[in-house]
Amino acid sequence: MISDKREINKYINNKFMQKIQPTTVNYEIEKPDIYSELKSSLNSTNEIINEIDEPTGYKYIDDEPLHKIIETTPKTEFHYVLYNIVDDLENPFIKMLMCYEDNMMKFSNEMINNVDSDDIESESSDDEDIDEKIIPFVDESDEDTVDNTGNMIEINDETYLLEQCSQYLEKNFGITYENSEEFYKGYVQVGDRLYVFINVSIIDIIIPEDSGYSWVIMDEITHKKYHNNTPICSTIVEMFSTNPIIKYIYDEKDEMIELPSCVYACKFENETYSNIIATTTDNISLISDKIQDKRFGNVSMFSNDLIINDENKYERYCLFTEDAIYVLHSDFTKEDIEMIEDKSCIRFPYQDKEFWAVKNSNLCTKI
Repeated sequence: MISDKREINKYINNKFMQKIQPTTVNYEIEKPDIYSELKSSLNSTNEIINEIDEPTGYKYIDDEPLHKIIETTPKTEFHYVLYNIVDDLENPFIKMLMCYEDNMMKFSNEMINNVDSDDIESESSDDEDIDEKIIPFVDESDEDTVDNTGNMIEINDETYLLEQCSQYLEKNFGITYENSEEFYKGYVQVGDRLYVFINVSIIDIIIPEDSGYSWVIMDEITHKKYHNNTPICSTIVEMFSTNPIIKYIYDEKDEMIELPSCVYACKFENETYSNIIATTTDNISLISDKIQDKRFGNVSMFSNDLIINDENKYERYCLFTEDAIYVLHSDFTKEDIEMIEDKSCIRFPYQDKEFWAVKNSNLCTKI
């Protein structure tokens, strides 16, 4: 019989937290590689910070870090990055509106309107043809020496968002001219493409029905590189992966806030887990987000990846996993789980897949 706390800890370490079965998926105690970039940005010291010292604010591409004055050529393409900062969980996160086009997920886009556009052969949008330098930041030393010669179309320095962009946003998403100007945050240039960032966090936008639009989070763009079973444009993946300013939300100390994972809601039927097919009604499901599991009890259950890759769309959730407990083997018991003090979020292997059992509802939300 286990009689004291020391023996309990020893039991957990020997039997539960360090045991790895050679016939099952192996797990490291360290968190997955997706956290390495975030860890490198944190202080190397192990100082304990009081809760009263924790930052409460955050920012995303604030303080004018992006180009704003738009300069174009007759080949310019506008790609509209409509993003929403969600802050009703323990940490904020970003979701971005993408659309299905050419068998992949992209941002809504259009060509520039100009008198010479009919004479220009449209360039291929294939990602492998694009090998241009990404220009995410303003070089203030060059602001007064912009070259407007050749094919460059001169833009009034007082003009930020072009009339064409405002008209497109109003026509397709119901964003008024005033809102598009106010919440325009700048653009990132990739070759002839201008990725125009619009903050729609406090705007009621109209998303066309049956149009292939969907909200996507950063983990899907930079880590999974898929939305459900649809690939995300590789140019977009590269743009966000190589630019921390547009990839992360920052706290008051200018430190990167954890990126949540995209996970897939599960149900348990016929002695196995399966993903839940997405409903057509936005953010409303007749299926409870919790299941009664024989080992974990009443939890929300998620798979880290799709259990079956098919043409269906499945319910996706955003999940913060930084403080999760990692189970290293698959033959654990209910008694093993009961000995874990913090059961808020537990990661475990099952049939060569990775799953999350979540009790703390403040760690996850439907995308």
